[in-house]
Amino acid sequence: MYAGLILLGGAMAFVLTTDPIGDVQSPAPIVFVCRNGVAMSVWSAAYFNRLAAERRLPERAIARASIPSFTAVPLNMVFALTVDRFRLDGFRPRVVSGDEVRGAELVVAIDTALPRDLDPGRSRTEVWNGFPPMRERYFDSRRNLRARVEALVERLAARGPDAEIGSP
Repeated sequence: MYAGLILLGGAMAFVLTTDPIGDVQSPAPIVFVCRNGVAMSVWSAAYFNRLAAERRLPERAIARASIPSFTAVPLNMVFALTVDRFRLDGFRPRVVSGDEVRGAELVVAIDTALPRDLDPGRSRTEVWNGFPPMRERYFDSRRNLRARVEALVERLAARGPDAEIGSP
């Protein structure tokens, strides 16, 4: 009886202290894209959204893939994301769409290229390269991504309310 209550209390504490990674369907100003859409883009979008909420920034991010390779986040990544207090709430990897790219203020391609058939339209694209594979070297990759995501949030926080993301 007591063990069940302890487990239930632990589960509730986990749910209340983690940030959900939902499968956002609407356009987002920031789109993080990695090759498979199950690691670097997921972590970056989740961390970005956490920092943006803490800083009361209006921007939110989504995670997408550049190729259709996974239908679910691998279990090792689910556990690794849990370490950083992120939980998957129905998130499923999806290939980035033309509408998402064109509707974004910023697209961040992490160690990948966008699909050739996508026209970025008015969105600005940044390419972040040189990260260790997150599914294999989570903590090394996370450390490098953290610095880049924090710098992006700082850039957004420092700009004026009417300035574009890339504006100095």
